[in-house]
Amino acid sequence: MTASIADVLARVGVTTDTLSAVERAELDDAGYVMLRGVFDPALCATLIEAFERRYVPSHLSQPPRGHDSRHAMLNDEPSACRACLSPRLLAGVYHLLRRRFFLHDVQGRDPVPGGGGQPMHRDWVEPGPAPTVIALAFLDPFGPANGAPRVLPGSHRSGSSLDMGKRSPYADEVVFSGTAGDVLVMNGDLAHSGTRNTSGGTRRNLQINFLAFEHHDLRIRDRDLSAYSPDERYLMGDAA
Repeated sequence: MTASIADVLARVGVTTDTLSAVERAELDDAGYVMLRGVFDPALCATLIEAFERRYVPSHLSQPPRGHDSRHAMLNDEPSACRACLSPRLLAGVYHLLRRRFFLHDVQGRDPVPGGGGQPMHRDWVEPGPAPTVIALAFLDPFGPANGAPRVLPGSHRSGSSLDMGKRSPYADEVVFSGTAGDVLVMNGDLAHSGTRNTSGGTRRNLQINFLAFEHHDLRIRDRDLSAYSPDERYLMGDAA
């Protein structure tokens, strides 16, 4: 019998109460929710170690990345992939997609001093509702001084028209602050960007992308999933 996404999520600890009613409403209305304290300090320390061990200079990244941030390649790092399968994070993804999905990509990003500022953008630009959910899991405290992300609430709604591409502030943008272990979950249609790191401190985070399973052909096909449990493999896109 083929497993269902609902069955797998239940086995890994996702219930109807994993997200509060307020958190679900924020995902629907604003297009994002900040989940506080998803990762404990020990897990953050493990992920920081993995970030630094998997750091790759920008010009060697695939695809090549800008030089204003440090990047880590984490798709082959079990500690990072398992962290992406936290029940609260999975509950947010399922609430937005309402169908089978899989962990498509996880990378690390740390805006360098003076860097990290991005134009406002959407990660999904094809017609129709985005079949993707973006999450940012913070490994360091974050805020406006060290390049925290910003979003435009409600910009995920169909027909939302914006002057995209600005680096300067928007009147209604939200710039986040929080502590290591917080995770921002966003609708793939939400307008967002990083801000500039003016403090010189680190602001390491995981950049996580989930895709609806009908886009399975886009996944990294040579990923070795042998170290994972059957439910983890299912959530990472195993088609078996």
